[in-house]
Amino acid sequence: MLLDPGGISPEDLERVAREADEALRRLAGLQERVNSIRGTGTGADGMVVVGADSSGRIDSIQLNPRVMRLASQDLAGELLRAVSGAQDDCARQIHDLMGEAGVGTSVDPAAYEAMERQVNDAHTAFIKEMERFSPGHGQG
Repeated sequence: MLLDPGGISPEDLERVAREADEALRRLAGLQERVNSIRGTGTGADGMVVVGADSSGRIDSIQLNPRVMRLASQDLAGELLRAVSGAQDDCARQIHDLMGEAGVGTSVDPAAYEAMERQVNDAHTAFIKEMERFSPGHGQG
């Protein structure tokens, strides 16, 4: 479908501007919600608790004193399990939030290419239409 520049009214432009403003407000709200996400992971039957911020950066580690009885290799494994769990929890929450907001987490390359072709076709049609109205066009 090609864009018909002659069919665009000032009301259409105002509507598009309002829709763009609303989309920006929704994205700003979404960013705030993403920034507030915290993930938690556990290990050693809950004796190791790790917290992560929305970027997956570890920001807290809680160790029950009894966990210190574990061999160092076992403790390291439980810490890694808890860290991975916290990061996975963050990623899951962000994925869920994006789904709720209607924001896809992956792009279909074929759909993207089709959309790009449509935009390019619309741009070409717009330029041709504008040339019709340019000074000196058709005069010779």
